[in-house]
Amino acid sequence: MPSLIDLTGKRFGRLSVLSRYGDLEKPCGKKEILYMCVCDCKKQLIVRGNALRTGNTKSCGCLRIDSNKRKTTIHGAKHDGEVDRLYRIWKGMKTRTTNPNSYGYRYYGERGIHICNEWFSSYISFRDWAISNGYRDDLSIDRIDNDGNYEPSNCRWVTKQQQYENRRVTKKEAR
Repeated sequence: MPSLIDLTGKRFGRLSVLSRYGDLEKPCGKKEILYMCVCDCKKQLIVRGNALRTGNTKSCGCLRIDSNKRKTTIHGAKHDGEVDRLYRIWKGMKTRTTNPNSYGYRYYGERGIHICNEWFSSYISFRDWAISNGYRDDLSIDRIDNDGNYEPSNCRWVTKQQQYENRRVTKKEAR
């Protein structure tokens, strides 16, 4: 049996190991050592020694939260602590045109509809276009040509009624 490696007093990411907490009996008959840890945010938690040593656990969960906050702040999407509606619109366009697991992908990405490189790579660029082209919270983005891409020359901000009238199904019915 390998010798015990005591992790007490060591640091792993944001976690400091306070003491050994006990053993966890695994189904295969082996035991895994548990440790009482304290996170930099002061929350205490019990962590498997193996999860600490492999780097699978680096915090109480606050590291992921902080990372997600940084990602949205980098794009300038924070507004009074909430993700901005315009940022959600931009993310939605990207998802439905690129993610085969997205519900809307079959209506967009699968049909060959893309986002222009300028908007795809920069939320700020999309935001600036939107504001200078009449964006308001009661409007949604609409592609003038339903078979065209998301790009400045093919997009506009419209009401729900205008959006409804520009659907592929509605246009077919009008013919």
